[in-house]
Amino acid sequence: MRRSLRKRGQPGKRRRNRVGVRRHLRHGGDADCVATMTHEPRHTVGELVLKSAAWLQARDIDSPRLDAELLLCRVMDCDRLRLYMEWEKPMVELEVAAYRELIRRRGADHEPVARLLERKEFYGRVFFVAPGVFVPRPETEGLVERALQLLESESALQVERPAVFDIGTGSGCIVVTMAAEDARAQYHASDASTEALDAAERNAATLHVEKRIDFRQGRLLAGFDGPLHLLVSNPPYIRTDEIESLQPEVKDHDPRAALDGGEDGLDIVREIVEEAKTHLVPGGCILMEIGEEQEEGMLEVFKSADAFENADVERDDFGKPRYAFARRRG
Repeated sequence: MRRSLRKRGQPGKRRRNRVGVRRHLRHGGDADCVATMTHEPRHTVGELVLKSAAWLQARDIDSPRLDAELLLCRVMDCDRLRLYMEWEKPMVELEVAAYRELIRRRGADHEPVARLLERKEFYGRVFFVAPGVFVPRPETEGLVERALQLLESESALQVERPAVFDIGTGSGCIVVTMAAEDARAQYHASDASTEALDAAERNAATLHVEKRIDFRQGRLLAGFDGPLHLLVSNPPYIRTDEIESLQPEVKDHDPRAALDGGEDGLDIVREIVEEAKTHLVPGGCILMEIGEEQEEGMLEVFKSADAFENADVERDDFGKPRYAFARRRG
């Protein structure tokens, strides 16, 4: 269920975005973008993968062979095991044309594979990723893991239906995963983006947890005025002046609103802390993902709010400061 601060029509059903040859042929590719593929339609699966991987590597793509395989799996509608089983299978011209366009978009435009596939695995589940929606990151799995631990261990959360709110839900990867892992809580999630909420609702329905989540359109708590036991968020935390230095996969393809945290990266974080100060029950918890250079600034934000105790920043799997935690004093 979605609640909105403004009236809006019901989103239409999305058709599955299969790779269509006509769509790919509308785009012009680089002259050297595996150009010979379309002239020799009987190239085998293996030949196309190797040619494409070499082309991607020449354009500084981090995992050229894996990307080439995953994109061909998309065209063939198969998994990587079948790809290897059909390594010597000849490909027809229409398949090659579709594959060529995906490879061009990956290498020339640096469009992330998750966007080309329209899906991303997160916490052992596959999430639909729509255009204009932030792609889930591995680091955020650590945020979810800690949030689930808090639901189990924090005394203030040991009520019949603890209220959990995910601010800036994006694809819904945090709240949907939590709802799938722990059905005891009542979950709420917000996002200002229509595209993001459409994706989050779709993912909730696909994973059969849509009845456990109250989706709301709007900033921060989006009009929610009830008490909360746990507030969780992966907010925008990149400094404005750092965005242009990010990899093109990020700066050119992730929505800027999901990246830009203002001058010091903590503008939205401060707003979230103020919301937590007002809505968390005594002993309730706030948990956020932050940038690796923001530990000191984050602790100062908690201190300035003058409403929290046990403030701390935990490390991620690479030893970087990543997960900011505090408990509402009461």
